[in-house]
Amino acid sequence: MNWRTVLSVLGYLLLILAACFPAPLVVTVVYDHSDPRWLREVVAFSATLALCLGAGLRLRRRFGDRTESVGRREGFVIVTAAWLVSVLVGMIPFLVVGATASVTDAFFETMSGFTTTGATVFTAEALEGMPRGLMFWRCMTQWLGGMGIVVLSVAILSSLGIGGYRLLKAETPGGVAYERDQPRITDAAKDLWKLYLGISVVQVVLLKLAGTTIYDALCHSFTTMSTGGFSPHGESAAFFRPHVQWILILFMLVAGTNFSLHAHVLRGRAGPLLQSPEARLYGGIVVGCTLLGVLVTPTGANIEERVRDVVFQVVTISTTTGFATKDYDAWPQLMRLVMLLLMVAGGCMGSTAGGIKAARLLIYAKALVRQLHLLVYPRSVRPLRAGDKLLEPAIVANILAFGTLYAFCLLVGAAVMAACGYDLATSASASAAALGNIGPGLGGVGPMQTWGHLPGIAKWVMSLLMLMGRLELFSVVVLFTPWIWTR
Repeated sequence: MNWRTVLSVLGYLLLILAACFPAPLVVTVVYDHSDPRWLREVVAFSATLALCLGAGLRLRRRFGDRTESVGRREGFVIVTAAWLVSVLVGMIPFLVVGATASVTDAFFETMSGFTTTGATVFTAEALEGMPRGLMFWRCMTQWLGGMGIVVLSVAILSSLGIGGYRLLKAETPGGVAYERDQPRITDAAKDLWKLYLGISVVQVVLLKLAGTTIYDALCHSFTTMSTGGFSPHGESAAFFRPHVQWILILFMLVAGTNFSLHAHVLRGRAGPLLQSPEARLYGGIVVGCTLLGVLVTPTGANIEERVRDVVFQVVTISTTTGFATKDYDAWPQLMRLVMLLLMVAGGCMGSTAGGIKAARLLIYAKALVRQLHLLVYPRSVRPLRAGDKLLEPAIVANILAFGTLYAFCLLVGAAVMAACGYDLATSASASAAALGNIGPGLGGVGPMQTWGHLPGIAKWVMSLLMLMGRLELFSVVVLFTPWIWTR
């Protein structure tokens, strides 16, 4: 392991993170000048900015530019370390401002932010009383984590070269495919961030035209496009009028769909989106669950409200966003089960959504059908395809291994929650919500509950599951093997 290379790249990442703190500092100056915690906020963001800037410059001077020497091992370590460092730095304002005195709670909340999970330890009253600058930073962590801190770094730092390729592959080992033979690997990261930023701007404009404040428009665009689900309001999305909720529904669906398909649509080619097997499955799941919910769920005074309530809850869970307008935990048992299954399924590959992803579900179904076919025709050749592409055996093996590892982590998380004394619904849904980066679950961690009552050990385990889910499991799990540390 080349630790000098690791520390050199982390220096870059700290400098980029430092550039993010002026935004909440400006919000503090504009909105919180009459708040008694105003000075604490200014000190918190200024000191954190100075810490990132100083540490980043120190690492750059000490280890120089070693990005070209990023290997496979260094890539995995850098990606995981980048997220942990971001969380450790990002939690400082919560502690300094006094939003919480618990390091565990601050770490959990910040991890939930950067991993776009949306689980919170704060009550509705605490959220309503939180200073706007700190709340802006809370929402901003989700936007930064949505497309990925490492992807942002590669997009900005053209010097990463082949090292950038390895960082991108380490962050999304089962997600977006980046071609190694691209003339400049930064082009892929830049295109993703330009699209992400552009759609976020469009949502801000639409929310502002719909009557929200610019502050609410920014915060909710941050947490919608990242499929994060944090809200400045204790009522979450229920705070807004129906037409604002429909805008949130639209952009949650956009964020949960593969961003490369959006790029085709913007170029005037809707064919790839309409022909994508994953997009069709994703859309079919949302439509099917919505129709079932409308039929069996006693909600809404009129048909529009009833449909909107069900659509919103189905979309927010299937895209792993985590907003809420209704307490789906009070719905019939069938719909509670459906919501739990949606937590596991998640959105599309190449999106900001979490979960197993629809593309993998397709491969699992096709692998099962092939195996059944081989039982009857053992000599037949039945390759697996994703659309028109033939899947290599190594890719199929990777996807099947991912499913096994996902199920194992899900069971471990549920077992930890059960060992802490929680019921089955709370334990299973908390594990699924953390690993799938969703936020609300069922029972004790339902949409109208907080995670603040969890004991410390449960919060740390759930934080680890959030990180593992955000980095597609392998990038974190591989660090616990001896092969990453020895040659």
